This record gives sequence, structure tokens and C-alpha cells, in this order.
Amino acid sequence: MTNQNRNRQISDYWQDDDHKIRVGSYSENNLSTKENNGETEKVKKVSEISAIIKKLLDNEQLCSVWMEGEITNLRAHASGHLYYSLIEIRNNRTYTINCVMWRTAASELPFKPVNGDLVRVFGSVDVYEPHGKYQFVSRLMQTSGTGDKYLLILKWKEELSKEGLFSEIRKKPLPRFPAKIGLVTSAGGAARRDIENVISRRFPVEIILSHASVQGDKAHLEIASALHAIDGMTDVIIIGRGGGSFEDLFAFNHPDVVRAITRCKTPVVSAVGHEIDYTLSDFAADVRAPTPSAAAELVVPDMEELRKELGYFRNLIEKSLLSGLENERERLESIKLGFHPGRLERRLNFENEKTDEMTTRLKRGIESSLRNRRIFLEALNSRLSSSNPKNPMKNGFCLIESGGKIYSSVNDLSLGESVIINFNDGYADAKIEAVYNEKKL
Repeated sequence: MTNQNRNRQISDYWQDDDHKIRVGSYSENNLSTKENNGETEKVKKVSEISAIIKKLLDNEQLCSVWMEGEITNLRAHASGHLYYSLIEIRNNRTYTINCVMWRTAASELPFKPVNGDLVRVFGSVDVYEPHGKYQFVSRLMQTSGTGDKYLLILKWKEELSKEGLFSEIRKKPLPRFPAKIGLVTSAGGAARRDIENVISRRFPVEIILSHASVQGDKAHLEIASALHAIDGMTDVIIIGRGGGSFEDLFAFNHPDVVRAITRCKTPVVSAVGHEIDYTLSDFAADVRAPTPSAAAELVVPDMEELRKELGYFRNLIEKSLLSGLENERERLESIKLGFHPGRLERRLNFENEKTDEMTTRLKRGIESSLRNRRIFLEALNSRLSSSNPKNPMKNGFCLIESGGKIYSSVNDLSLGESVIINFNDGYADAKIEAVYNEKKL
């Protein structure tokens, strides 16, 4: 039986009047009431249960109260409303409550909240009846500091940075044409499917999966182990997962994962979450991709683009070869014409005249250069002679020194000091017996 015939029979079955009566009778007699110890109890509707829950939560303890927690999963809607969650970690357990702040209250906030902020919010617990979900409707928000998990990430970042694990110097380049690609992610995750689809479309190569849980208390251990297992087996490794909450991505901030990335001999591409998500793995990896799909595009070239590029260079080479052959043909034709006796004689005479002219120019240039250098050397010699300290000594001046030190002032001399007085034609030893601060001449 075909699907079309089966669907037609089902449709006809539900349109049958007798069946409608039987179903209506069953619903009316069996779903609207229930026997309980001889008493008839009405079965409640989903909306009625939601209304009861809403009424139960509408009490003084849950109305107009202050609540403190760490912001996560913050999302600003285009309408101006803020949607977020507050978390608290106690006894190794994470407690979460969904929150909302409507546009009017959000517009009056004195600061811009971000994930990781520790805040106090004032409001009431409410139930969204159509979905049966409760949430905290916040009217006020005050900052209380930074959340525990965010502080832990900052602490890890500082420690790992001091170890040099985020240094650009240690980054490895990606291969242009990898033959094998390693993938560290969840075997059943969307990231794996996205990466495999992109690679198969762009540049089909072998993909080796090293499975690891990408969220949870032990995820960081599995990720580090998966990286170690696959290192050296491929040309490049992609580590990552799809989008998620702050807690979902937390494992990729763990020092075990960061150190495992930096220990890899194979280049590593980090692709965690969406473009706005950043983890410490992004800083440690050789390349950071905004999404898993973008990581796949980074590690393999586009086959179509390569074909276009090869076609372009093939045409370029063909044109270059044809142009070169044409130039050589023209050159050979020119050479053939040049072998005519009359042309050769004229060419020879022209070259002889050109050689004579160049010889004359060269000779003049050399003579001019030598003359200029002789004048320069004479001027330099004259300047050196005038700067010779012995020239003033010929006119009766003396040079006084002691121990290699030359004295230029009477204030430099000390009583009883032995000095040497240099003359133009010799020197004399002397001893300072008196010093006067006045000119004799």
C-alpha cells in the first residue's frame, strides 16, 4: 500500500460520522470525569493546571523580592527586552533560574550587564501560562561584582598567560593542502555534521574523529585525552562544538584543555560556539574560527576556486609562451636582416665611433675625478696642519701634562704636583710650588 493510499484511508476513517460519535462519546464520558471512591472528579485542562501553578506562585515570598546570582546566557532582544539566567554554584551543584527584564526597566539600567556579572535583581516569580514555565521578572538590577566562574576563568587566563601559552610566537601555520584532518568533538554533535558537510563540499579529504564529551564536569578530561590521542595522526586538528550557554562552553576554558592544545605538534584550530563566544582555547589554538563551519573553510581550500585559479595560471602561461615565441621570431628576423654586408659595415663603423666617444668620455671623467680628489686632499691636509697642537708651540706656547692628563686651566693644578712642560723642541720636568688665579701677561 502506498503512503498516499494509507493517508487517504486514515483521513476517511476520521471523517466517518460513526467514528466521530464514538470518539466524542468516549471523550465526553471518560475524559471529562473520573470516578474516585464513588465521587465524580473533573479532569483538569492544561490551562487550568497552569493557572493553578501561577496562583500558587503568586504569594508574598515570591513577590517583590531580591535575588542574587551570576548572569549567564544573556540575550538582548531587538524589542529591548533582556533575557538571561542567574546561576549559583553550591556543593558542586549549579542552580539556575530563567529571568527576564522588560524593555522599560532595561532602558533604565545604569550599567550594561554582561555574562559573568554577579548581580542582585528585584522582582517577582511569574508563570508564562501558555508554556507552563516559570521565570523571574526583574524590575531592578544592581551589580554585586563578578561571578565565581567568570573569576575562575580570569584567574586561569592570567596563570596560563604567564606560562606563555597564549604567545603568538608559538603559533603554527596551517597547511595549504591537508591530506588528513583530525576532529575533536562529540560524535553525535551538530559541529561534526557541519564540519564534515563543508569539507566534503569544498575539498574532500579524510576526517579522523576523536570523540569527546563537550560539556559536563568531566568534559575537559575527555577533550584533553582526545587531543593527545589524535596528535600526529593528521595534518591539522579542529577542536570545538556548536553553540551553547556559558556553562555548556565552560570545559573549553579549563587549563587541561589549554595545555593539551599547546602540547600538540599538529596545528590546532579552535571552533567553539558562535562568533560572539570566546574561550581560553581560542587564545591557545594556532587559529581561532568563529564557528565549526568556518573552521572547516579555514583548513581546506575551495575546489572550485582552485580550478578557477589553475585555469587562470594556465591561460597566463600560454599567453606568456606565445608572446615569447613571437618575440624570438621577430628577433631572429631582425638578426637575419642584419647579416647583409652593407648593414654589417655600417654597424661596425657605428660601434667603433661609439667606442671612441665612450673612451674619450671615460678619460675625461677619470682626469676630472683625480683633479677633484687632489684638491680635496690638499684642503684636508691644510686643515689638519692648522689643527696640529704643535704649531702654537713653535711660537713659544707650552703643553703641560701629568700622567697623560693635559692641563688647560690653572685651577686643575695642585701644589707639589709634578708635571711635564712640553716645548717645540723638547720637554722639562717641573714641580708646582705656587698657583695664582690671575694673569701674568
